[in-house]
Amino acid sequence: MEIVQEAGILIQDDKILEVGNFEELRSKITLDQTELHILEGDCVAVPGWIDCHTHICFGGTRARDFAMRNAGKSYLEIAEAGGGIWDTVTQTRKLDLIQLAASTTKNANQHLLEGVTTIEVKSGYGLNHEEELKMLRAIKEANSKPPPI
Repeated sequence: MEIVQEAGILIQDDKILEVGNFEELRSKITLDQTELHILEGDCVAVPGWIDCHTHICFGGTRARDFAMRNAGKSYLEIAEAGGGIWDTVTQTRKLDLIQLAASTTKNANQHLLEGVTTIEVKSGYGLNHEEELKMLRAIKEANSKPPPI
């Protein structure tokens, strides 16, 4: 990676035009819509990650399943203990639209904090027409929320 001293990022219409020395970039500002962001201190500017297949719209937690898998349990053993996919389906169905949208928003914001700036959110835990539509509505609602600053 190239190290740029006193760096900045020149942005226009939400697109990066150029990265370089701040003073040199300042002379290139020509339009009102052009923004110049100063990068202060030691930092790295990299593109955001893209996750094109997520199932972050769900109820409940799979933490116990994860722990059981790490302990060597099979999927069948996890399911017999009340975990697995059917547990997630049941927990997802228990949530109303507002709760499911809030959970999805929280999960999306966690992705953002970890550097994932673009995600595709899939349904799949409803397993019937009515519940899948609820999930799609929750995803749409979550998508309408602005990300935290």
